[in-house]
Amino acid sequence: MANTDELTRARESFMQGDPDSAADRLETLLEAEPENVPALLLLARCYSRMRMGEDAVAEIETALELEPDNAEAHALRGAEHYFADELDEAQEELDRALELDPQSVEAHVRLAQVRIDEKGLARAAELLEKAEELAGEDSGKLALVRMGQVYHAMQSRDNSRALRLVSESEDIIAENPYVAATIRSNEAIIYARQRNYARARELLVDVLELDPYFSAARSLLGQIATIQKDYAFAADQLRQVVENRERVGAQVYYSLASSLSALGDPLEAGHYYRLALQEGLGGFPGLTAKLAVMLPDLRMRLALGAALLAVVAFLAFRTFAPFMAAAIVFAIGLFGWQIIRGR
Repeated sequence: MANTDELTRARESFMQGDPDSAADRLETLLEAEPENVPALLLLARCYSRMRMGEDAVAEIETALELEPDNAEAHALRGAEHYFADELDEAQEELDRALELDPQSVEAHVRLAQVRIDEKGLARAAELLEKAEELAGEDSGKLALVRMGQVYHAMQSRDNSRALRLVSESEDIIAENPYVAATIRSNEAIIYARQRNYARARELLVDVLELDPYFSAARSLLGQIATIQKDYAFAADQLRQVVENRERVGAQVYYSLASSLSALGDPLEAGHYYRLALQEGLGGFPGLTAKLAVMLPDLRMRLALGAALLAVVAFLAFRTFAPFMAAAIVFAIGLFGWQIIRGR
C-alpha cells in the first residue's frame, strides 16, 4: 500500500510540473521494487521532461525486458526516437504501440508528429482526427491532441488556425504543464515568424516557468533577446543552452557570439564564432563569423573596413555619376559595417 501511495504522489508531482520531485520518489520506490513497470515508465517520463534522454531510454528498455508487449513502453520508446530525430525507428515503435493498443491517444499523436516531420500532413491529420475521437471528454488526452493539432497547423503554415486552437483550448492546456509548455513554445515560434518578438518573448518566459529544462525554448528566447539587443540577457540564456545540451546548432553559437561581441568580449565571442562555423554557419552570418575569427580586434576590423571602403569609393566615383557612386559606397559601407561589428 505504501508503495502504491508513493507512485500516486509521484504521478501527482509529475502532472503538476515537478518531474524532479517525482523522480526522487520513483528512484526510491524502484530500489525496493525494481520490477515495478508503472514506476519505471513514469520515471522515464520524468527523465524525458528533464532532458535526460539516455536515462529515459534505459528505464523504458528495462520495462520492455519485463513486459515486451507493453503498449505504453513502446509509445514512450517511439517518442524518445522522435525527440532524437530518428523518425524511422520512432515509426516502428509507435506502430507497435498501436498494434498492441489501438486506443492509445498518445501513440496516435506521436505518430502524427512523425508524419508531420516527414511532410505527410494529410496522414498526420487523419491520425489526429482519430486521436481526438478516442480522447472523448478526457481533458488530459484532449490536451495532448491539441498539442499535435497546433504543431500540425504551425508546420502547415496555417498560423491563424494554430492560434485559434490555442485560444479555444486554454482550459484543458492549463491542466497539463508539459503540454502547455510545448504549445506555448509553438505559439512563440509563430509570433517570432511574424516578427512580433515582444509577444514571442513573453510566451517563452512562461514556457520556461512551466518547464525550465526546455532548452529549445531557451534557445529561441536567447536569439530573440539578441535581436532586441538585450545582449546580457541573451548571453545568459544562450550560455545555459550551450552548457546543458549535447548538440547545439550553428545559429545558437552565432547568437551567443554576437551578444558577447556586443558586450565587449571578443575572445569568448571568437570561440563561439568558430563553433558556429564548425556547425556549418553560412551566408551573411558566416561572413561575419569568419572575419571576427580572423581579426578578433574590432579596431583592426574597422581599419581594414575603412581601407577597403576607401578603395571602393575611389573606384565608384571614377566609374559612375556622383549620385550613383554615393549610393554604392553607402550600401557597401552599411553592409561592411554589419560584418565588421560581428553581430
